[in-house]
Amino acid sequence: MSAKLQQIIDSIIQNEPLSGTSLISTIFGDSVLHRGGNISLASLIQLMELFDFNDRAVRTSVFRLVKSDWLGSDKIGRTSFYRITDASRSKYLQAEQRIYNDQMKEWDHSWDLILMSSLDTDNKAFLKKELEWLGFANISTNLMAYPGSNRLQLQKLLIDVNMSEQVVVFKAETLQLFNNSTDTIGRMLETNWPIDELRQRYLQFLEMFREIGVILMQEDESIEPLQAFQIRALLIHYYRRILLKDPALPLELLSAEWPAVNARTLSMNIYKKVFEAA
Repeated sequence: MSAKLQQIIDSIIQNEPLSGTSLISTIFGDSVLHRGGNISLASLIQLMELFDFNDRAVRTSVFRLVKSDWLGSDKIGRTSFYRITDASRSKYLQAEQRIYNDQMKEWDHSWDLILMSSLDTDNKAFLKKELEWLGFANISTNLMAYPGSNRLQLQKLLIDVNMSEQVVVFKAETLQLFNNSTDTIGRMLETNWPIDELRQRYLQFLEMFREIGVILMQEDESIEPLQAFQIRALLIHYYRRILLKDPALPLELLSAEWPAVNARTLSMNIYKKVFEAA
């Protein structure tokens, strides 16, 4: 076991905000989902002990996840097992595509606009939340926008929520009528998407895991399974928290030093190093 690595791991656990509910969601999405899909409560408690969560904290977090329909439970004899529900599976798989896809998408320079003026207040609020999962932002009253969305994902969402005939979808492009059009778009992005917050969170992520990456890249550095699991879970946990807020805007619209690129490279390099051992 690397004493230096363990020191960094312990520092992250002790000094960074760590939600039991969120960490359990990470473990289910990264480890449990593709290894049978369920885990006993006793095993989950044992894993969470590695991150300084006690029995009571784990039970409370699991209860919240069950109540919100992210997890379901089964009982075999006296043993309780927990699994991802059918309702939450699509959200896990959607997050998975963004976390493990190491390709930055190309932009076709088009914008997708969704007009929601025909929806009532409740349906509008519901659809707005669902569209935000796909990176859309509310740029004006009743109008959501995103630069070059995944059209198949958008189509599937509108069909799944039974709103395909209640909204109007437009495809638009930016016209460079003035020399300062690019600056205007930049201000629009800063206003409607959390650009500054994301920049800071990516920089914090890089600061948190950069030294771990350096140590793991040393050829003579071996890592034990429990330590590898700690790194893997913490890495995906903090990276996932950023990605769930990141609309994945095209790089052409962001600053040249946008830190998401380095964060993705670092996370993929570390993940590959610890995957097998974990």
